[in-house]
Amino acid sequence: MQLRVREAGPEDHTAISVLLVSAFGQPNEARLIEALRHSGHTAVELVAETEGGVAGHICLSRMEAPPGWLTLAPVAVRPPDQGKGIGGELIRHALDHARQRRARAVVVVGDPSYYHRFGFVFGGAAELTTPYPVEYTGLYPIDPATARARVALAYPVAFERA
Repeated sequence: MQLRVREAGPEDHTAISVLLVSAFGQPNEARLIEALRHSGHTAVELVAETEGGVAGHICLSRMEAPPGWLTLAPVAVRPPDQGKGIGGELIRHALDHARQRRARAVVVVGDPSYYHRFGFVFGGAAELTTPYPVEYTGLYPIDPATARARVALAYPVAFERA
């Protein structure tokens, strides 16, 4: 299987919406992405293409606080292509983009056993106040000072409405 990861463009928006609804079985994530685009919070949006079209999508959004922090949500892979490493490739590419753009840190809310393999730390030295379950909130510190940060995470309003 040939896989190409690239930045998403407006021509991909319909395929991304279809993919998100298919992967999650409901429209909340598609609505979230549309709201993040509309509000200008999208920092990095990537798609993974195979010979069958858009097979995966990932988004990094700018946090309201702290400055320079991003959040990874959502990452999705077309159901027939799940389990083939596409999600992992998208995460690695997104984190590389975050480093290149000099983000200070990336946070994710998800399964610690999955995200730990990409360098996310759950329950580490950082003290994060979050509206989501802290045990599922992972930190990928790019700036070394963020590994011990004591901060309140403020997500874009779009997350409250999704």
